[in-house]
Amino acid sequence: MKTFSMIDHTADIGIEVYGETFPSLLEHAGSALFQIITDTSKVKESISYQIDIPSGNHEVALRQWLEDLMIQFNGSNYLFSKFQVSMDKNGHYIGEAWGEIYDPERHIIHTEIKGITYHQFQVSKSSNGWKARIIFDI
Repeated sequence: MKTFSMIDHTADIGIEVYGETFPSLLEHAGSALFQIITDTSKVKESISYQIDIPSGNHEVALRQWLEDLMIQFNGSNYLFSKFQVSMDKNGHYIGEAWGEIYDPERHIIHTEIKGITYHQFQVSKSSNGWKARIIFDI
């Protein structure tokens, strides 16, 4: 199963993300975000960062996950290359991202992402798994 694909969008960057489960959809969305930003194969997994993700509304959960990851990049210069999301015994999602602090000598920033638009943002489930459409403001 492919994890994400780029979609045509006029001024911004659009993606569709896929996952067999909702946690895998979140993992793939985090990975897609940072693959757009940089070459994640050059990002070492030396730091881990944990994120509590709200449960209930899947669109809110996905948006919160991505916004928190972007805050870590924009505010603390973290680049991430590995993602894992699980559900705790109370039904809450816990996300973890591994990476390192941006090093301009090793990391090239391909695209600066300002935020996630509400335009066409959606999460859906079918018999094939989960799919999300996300438009990033660049």
